Amino acid sequence: MKKIAWWLLGLLAIFAFGGCTAAGGTEVPLAASLAGVMTEGLALETTPIENATFTTKYNEKIKNRTTNVKLAAKTIDGMVIYPGDVFSFNEALGDTTSAKGYKRAKIFVKGKEEQGVGGGICQVSSTLFNAADFAGMEIIERHDHSKKVDYVELGRDAATSYGGVDLKFRNTLPHSVIIVAHADNGELTVSLETVSN
Repeated sequence: MKKIAWWLLGLLAIFAFGGCTAAGGTEVPLAASLAGVMTEGLALETTPIENATFTTKYNEKIKNRTTNVKLAAKTIDGMVIYPGDVFSFNEALGDTTSAKGYKRAKIFVKGKEEQGVGGGICQVSSTLFNAADFAGMEIIERHDHSKKVDYVELGRDAATSYGGVDLKFRNTLPHSVIIVAHADNGELTVSLETVSN
């Protein structure tokens, strides 16, 4: 995998299809842009979608967590996954340390809320997981959180911890894909775009 510059061509339409409860009890819509195709439900039961995109919401008022989400998204943005290659979220990010700019924010440890450096990065891995699933990637490793998260539906999250649980998927497509990730204005969007080999 390597990092290259990439510009999206055209606009991808965003279609709301579900919701989750954010902190404070507010209903926040989830959105998936599926290259112009709307899909009901959460399970992928159709043909893999080229240029699959998934969007989740976050609260920008929680400054440390927002910093972590943006930093993690920026790190994976532009990474290319070649046919047959396995992407590891933990390998892509490395250890989320203060030296890299990560802040202390809420994490889940054995079902309990605690503060830890890098809290919030699992929203990036979860958003990426959904995009990868819709794109037809082979999901090799994915774990639920020990407590329900508020940015995706139950069973659609991907808990990660450097040196522990990971999100891994294989590019089974005949062409390379590039990860396009962006976090701004309370929205995190991750896309898997097709690129020529």
